[in-house]
Amino acid sequence: MNIRLAPLSPSWRTRFALALACLCYYLTGWLGQTLFSLQPANITLIWLPSGIALIMLLNWGMRALPWICLGSFMLNVKGMMMEGALLPSLSHTAIAALIDALAPALALRLLQGFLPLGVHNANDLIKFVVLAGVLPISLSSLLLAWNLVLGHYIPGSALPGMVKMLFLADILGILLMYQIYVGWQEPHALRIAQLRHIILPGVGLSLFALLGLGLQAGWLFYLLPPLLIVLAFEVSRFYLGIFSSLAMLFMILATAHGLGPFIHLTQEETNTEMMAFVLSSALTIFGVSLQRAQLRRTEQDKQTAEKEASYDPLSGLLNRRAFMPQLARLAGQARPYCVAMLDIDNFKSINDTHGHRVGDRVIQTLAQIIHNHCRSQDITARIGGEEFALVLIDISPADALPVLERIRSTLANMSIVAEQQTLYCTLSIGWAESAPTLDGDTLLHHADLALYQAKAAGKNCIVKFAG
Repeated sequence: MNIRLAPLSPSWRTRFALALACLCYYLTGWLGQTLFSLQPANITLIWLPSGIALIMLLNWGMRALPWICLGSFMLNVKGMMMEGALLPSLSHTAIAALIDALAPALALRLLQGFLPLGVHNANDLIKFVVLAGVLPISLSSLLLAWNLVLGHYIPGSALPGMVKMLFLADILGILLMYQIYVGWQEPHALRIAQLRHIILPGVGLSLFALLGLGLQAGWLFYLLPPLLIVLAFEVSRFYLGIFSSLAMLFMILATAHGLGPFIHLTQEETNTEMMAFVLSSALTIFGVSLQRAQLRRTEQDKQTAEKEASYDPLSGLLNRRAFMPQLARLAGQARPYCVAMLDIDNFKSINDTHGHRVGDRVIQTLAQIIHNHCRSQDITARIGGEEFALVLIDISPADALPVLERIRSTLANMSIVAEQQTLYCTLSIGWAESAPTLDGDTLLHHADLALYQAKAAGKNCIVKFAG
C-alpha cells in the first residue's frame, strides 16, 4: 500500500517556516541565557533573537509578529516568575514579549521608508545601524528596563545600567545576524573557491583564540578583527559573517567567565569595554565586507560593459568594433592567415517569410557552427545583419579551404524548425589570403569582393579572391 503525502500549500509552508524561525529565535535566546547570562538570569550580554526577529519580519512581514511574541514569552517566562505572584509575573512577561516584537516592527517600518533596498554598500551601514538599531532599540531598551523596575525585578537605581546593557546586546545581535542574512542572499553564497579558505581560518582562528586564553595573552584578542578583515577578501560574505559572529561570541563568552583583556574591577566596566570593542569590530568587519562586495560588483559591471561593447549579443561573437582592431594587429606579422566573409543566402526572405525570431535562430545556428569549426587563436565576428567575418590564423590557403567548406556544408545540411516547417539555409563565402604588403582593411575588402562573386555564381559556394 503506497501512501502519498500531499504537498504543503503556500500558507502552510509559510507557517512551517515561521515555526522553524520561532524555534531558532528560542534556541539562540536560550543559548544566550545559558552562556552569556547576567543577573537577573534572563538578561544576557548578547541577544541574537533581536536579529532573528528582524530577519523574520523582513521575510514574512507582520505575520511574524505573533511568532516573535511567542518566542520571547517562552524565553522570559521562567526567569520572570516570582513566587506567589503568578498573574503579575505573567503580565510583565507578556509586556516584555510585546516590547521585543515592537523593536523589530519599528525597525522594519523605518527600513521600508528610508532604506528600502537594504544594505548594499558601506555607505548604507551607518543608516542601517541608526534605523534598525539605535532608534528602535533605544525605545525598546528603555521600555524593557522600565518594565523590570515596575515588576520589582531590579531597583530603580539600576535602570540606566540595564538600559545600556539591553541596548548593546540587542544592537550586537541585530548586526551579527543581519550580516549573515545579507551574505546568505548573495548568489552562490555557499560556494567555496578553495577548501583551504574555510578550513584554515576555522582552525586558525580557533587555535589563535584558545592560545590567547591558555597563555593568558589577552592582547591576542585585539588581533582577531584584523585577521577577519583579511579573510573578507578570501571568502563569501556568508562565511565571513559566520566566522565573524563566532569570533565575537567567543570574546563575549570569555569575558562573561572572567577571561580576556577586558576584565576590570567592576562588572559594569568590564562589560562596557568588551561590548564596545565587539560592536566596533563587528561594524568594521561588516563594513569591509560590504566595501569588498561593492568593489566586486563594480569589477563585474566593468567586465560586463566591456563584453557588451565588444561582443554581439545575439551571436556571442565579436562585433565589428572589436573585430577591426584585432584584424589590424595582424598586418605586418610573419604569421600566415586568411580572411573570410560569410553571408547567409536569402536572409531577408527568411525574415519576411518566417519572422525575425526564426531569423535570429538562423544567425545563432551559424555562429555556433563557426565557433565549433574554429580554433582558439582564430578570430570570429558578426559584422553586419547576416554578415560574418572569420580570420584563420597560422594556416595555409590549402588548409583554410576545407575549414570554410565544413562551415558551409554543415549549415546547408542542418535543418532548422520554423513553425512546424523544416527550414534549410545556405551560405556564401568569399576569402583572401594574407600578403606582407596588404593590411587588414584591404584583405577584408578582397574577401568582400570574393563574396560578391560567390553570390553572382549562384550562392551556396566558396570563392577565393584572385586579384
